[in-house]
Amino acid sequence: MTDPNFHITTPRLYLSHIISSNDAHCDFIVHLYNTPQFIASIGGKPTSITTTEAAREYIVNRFEAEHTKNGYGTYLVSLKQDSSDQSTDASFAETLKGCTPIGTVSLTRGLAPGAYKAPDIGFAIIPELNGKGYATEAARELIDYARLNLGVDAVFGFFAKGNPRSRRIVEKLGFEDRGVRKLEFFGGGESEIWTSPGMDENLEVYGL
Repeated sequence: MTDPNFHITTPRLYLSHIISSNDAHCDFIVHLYNTPQFIASIGGKPTSITTTEAAREYIVNRFEAEHTKNGYGTYLVSLKQDSSDQSTDASFAETLKGCTPIGTVSLTRGLAPGAYKAPDIGFAIIPELNGKGYATEAARELIDYARLNLGVDAVFGFFAKGNPRSRRIVEKLGFEDRGVRKLEFFGGGESEIWTSPGMDENLEVYGL
């Protein structure tokens, strides 16, 4: 269940639920998912999410469904306002209207039966703000939140071979390189496998 007032705070960012009834959220997903960098990250095939309504349907069927099933999923990443511009009486949903969305961060296991028993950490930041540490900051805070509040003590980092940006981020998160495998629930292609500290050496215990 998504909540417009739910949020996780980092020094520079808010992580919040993506709300299907919020046109601004839908339009941002259209923008993000059609950047050349995002398309390249999903194998180079253009996305079908090209309209507000297509994004709304995707948010309902994917993002909101994952939150309902797993208790976590994909979150909007927004830059905080200058503190002098914030009203102390405003709800978070009102405060967020004055913030700039810059990407998404996610913990996802998927919806298919037999999905992996530990989620994958994912991140996507608009190209003009890459390289500022926002993806690492958001991912670290989400992993900490899930561990402390949701009991998630094992997290994968899956990404396509030859993706140095993703590799740098998981290295900064302290993840460990576990080689390359074909992942059934991530399209069947070869992916680099990284794991959060303390995970079992035998990845079969996580369904991998």
